[in-house]
Amino acid sequence: MINNTKTLYNQKVKSLSEKYESQGFRVLTEPKTDELPFDLGNYQPDMIAIKDGSGLVIEIKTSLSRVSVDRLQALAEEVSKHPGWRFLLITLEDIKAQSLPGTPEQLPSWQELTDRFLQAHKLIENDEIEPAFLFMWSIFEGALRKRAIDVSIPIERFPAIGLLRHLYSLGELSISQFDLAQACFEVWNRLTHGYIENLNLPVVHNFDNLVRELLAKWTLELAISQLSSEDIAAFRAWFGEFDAASLDKQQELMTDLNNKKSLLFALELNGYLRNEKLKKELNVNDEQVINVESAVSLLSPEDLAAFRTWFAEFDAAAWDKQIEKDVAQGRLDGLAQKALKHLREGRCTDL
Repeated sequence: MINNTKTLYNQKVKSLSEKYESQGFRVLTEPKTDELPFDLGNYQPDMIAIKDGSGLVIEIKTSLSRVSVDRLQALAEEVSKHPGWRFLLITLEDIKAQSLPGTPEQLPSWQELTDRFLQAHKLIENDEIEPAFLFMWSIFEGALRKRAIDVSIPIERFPAIGLLRHLYSLGELSISQFDLAQACFEVWNRLTHGYIENLNLPVVHNFDNLVRELLAKWTLELAISQLSSEDIAAFRAWFGEFDAASLDKQQELMTDLNNKKSLLFALELNGYLRNEKLKKELNVNDEQVINVESAVSLLSPEDLAAFRTWFAEFDAAAWDKQIEKDVAQGRLDGLAQKALKHLREGRCTDL
């Protein structure tokens, strides 16, 4: 059994190596420490593939049961800090895909997933329950795979049930969301294998609500994570005001946002969107921030509470990263020297 597993592993390594090389990659299998593009501590990947200044750090497993995703997530995050590099986890149980792992995947964008969700929702409204359910599942599974990529959980090629279980175990899905998704997976599995399934309408509606909720949440979180530090500061100030405001004041802030969005649309329609001076004068200088603020302003009280918790954690982590960056670039050296001088001169007191 051990020899058979080793044979399957070697065949996978050989096959992947040949495929990457055929796509113009330079491939190193079991690379030595001095052959790695950057320090990965004691970790030795099974393979690295390099092309045009970017590359892939690849771990190959024969079975999903041998995967410690939480450990590999930390590794994936470390690799992603290096521009153009990505960590890949590949197993013999991965779904079949036409594209080579790590090359541009044929997953829909978040906007395309949202557009497809609206189409599936219309099918439900028209009582076309079975096609709506099957369509909704494909949207849900695409969202799970994209979320895994966005948060550096290297499981985007896992079979659906493995994908679900790992995202749940890593906190991306609540227990109620996981239970509903697992029940829907069982229904989907029977339908796609030709069995008759009497779909429960409340379950379909609950699944529709789950997909809507996750699409909105994950799209919003991704948009915020892509903001610059200056834009995050602007959003932080707006959110602090909005979150503490009375209902009347919140409505006033929402009206202001709608006016800005209308103005941006008019500028774009008339070809003035590239006029940075005009946008600054009109206080609509950043479309991304306005869109994020608008999305947050439309959250239900329950979703707003969940977002408040998430943003507090995200913002704290963003502060930590900014401080680490400032330290690395020497921006805090002057303050440190000043503090040491005050200490030597006896101008400091114990807290």
